[in-house]
Amino acid sequence: MSSHIKWLTGEMERWRSEKIVTNDQAEKILSLYPEKQFSANLATLILTSVGAVIFGLGIILLFAYNWDAIPKFAKLAVVFFALLTTHGFGIFFRKKGRRFIILSEAFHLLGTMMFGAGIWLVAQIYNIDEHYPNAFLIWGFGALAMAWALDSIPQAVGAVILLCFWNGFEVFDFRNSNHLASLAILIAVGPLAWRLKSVVLLYVAVPAFILTYIFNCTHFGMAEHIIPPVLVFLSSVLISSAILAMEKDFFKGSPTVFRFYGNIIYWISLYVLTFPNIMREIIGAFYFNNIVPSLYFTIPAIVAIGLWIAVLLPLKKFRENYGRTFRMDHFCVFLTLLVLLLNRGWLCDMNGWLGAGIFNLIFLAQAIAMISFGCRNLDGWLVASGTILITILAFTRYADLFDSLLPRAIVFLVVGALIFGTGIFYVNRKKKEQKT
Repeated sequence: MSSHIKWLTGEMERWRSEKIVTNDQAEKILSLYPEKQFSANLATLILTSVGAVIFGLGIILLFAYNWDAIPKFAKLAVVFFALLTTHGFGIFFRKKGRRFIILSEAFHLLGTMMFGAGIWLVAQIYNIDEHYPNAFLIWGFGALAMAWALDSIPQAVGAVILLCFWNGFEVFDFRNSNHLASLAILIAVGPLAWRLKSVVLLYVAVPAFILTYIFNCTHFGMAEHIIPPVLVFLSSVLISSAILAMEKDFFKGSPTVFRFYGNIIYWISLYVLTFPNIMREIIGAFYFNNIVPSLYFTIPAIVAIGLWIAVLLPLKKFRENYGRTFRMDHFCVFLTLLVLLLNRGWLCDMNGWLGAGIFNLIFLAQAIAMISFGCRNLDGWLVASGTILITILAFTRYADLFDSLLPRAIVFLVVGALIFGTGIFYVNRKKKEQKT
């Protein structure tokens, strides 16, 4: 317990004894200052979970060393005994109360490890020659069921990892499309993260969904055509979701997660689109012969458009939230989305430098808007990020656009002066703010 919470608790006991506050009032006051043990609990949970996984691997290897010498019936007994014992201890410690919840989680996680080991060992006992990714499917959904039954974050994280492995093995080893993995993460892990209000689980689930989604896109044999715009659409969904979550105060901590992954994916995707060779590879999404890749393209595009309409359309609310949840650089995200949808989809064909030039301008506008907003609002992270983006763009175009040393020198002089002037302006703004 931190010192200020300890002091407040002691004072509250004195106020109660002196009849200054009632018991109900004291409880309400204390509830306004919850003890922040998240970091310590998270570290303990991570250490115990990792320890349980490593310990489980040790048990599996120990069994494997003497496996051939164990009779078939004894092998089955060992598998089921290990599974029941670990989960039994988990239930026992869970019933002891919140003090033992982390220990309970460790035993249940060890039990899930035993469940996975049991799948492989039973298959080996009876010489079952099965499609091996199915083991990860059963294992992953078993962990997911445990996560929902126990409200367990470690079980859910384990399920996400197993589903990613299942997706990867199906797509890359057997060339099978695997739409269920992405869907399971979206409709089963996402709601669980919201139910538990777990930012940690959300940090794991969001990249896992995107990874499995992109894995499936590679299966269609036209990855170079579909992946760049799909990443822009997915990042646009995340950034608009972050804005709406902030406006609605929905799932505290989720805007940070959505904004973090959305910005990283969007910046990288937009940078890739600034190259003319990439633009020549992107074809109109509405001309795909197969309906499945068309759906992988159009679904995130439609969701992104719908979310941005929800962000921008209520003009009164938009004006009220401008600067708080919405920034100028967010317009660039929406503009990138529209340009990609127009590219040979309906109205125009922006291959080569025509499209790349437009995305170079958007990239530059994105960086300048971030620097401008960051300087005005003393957001050093935005200023630094925008500066890095401009520097990357300058070095890139230095390499592939200018042949003469004079234009290259001018570009670096302009960019250098801009960054230097930004630094001075930001420092002066900060000093004035501190004085006032």
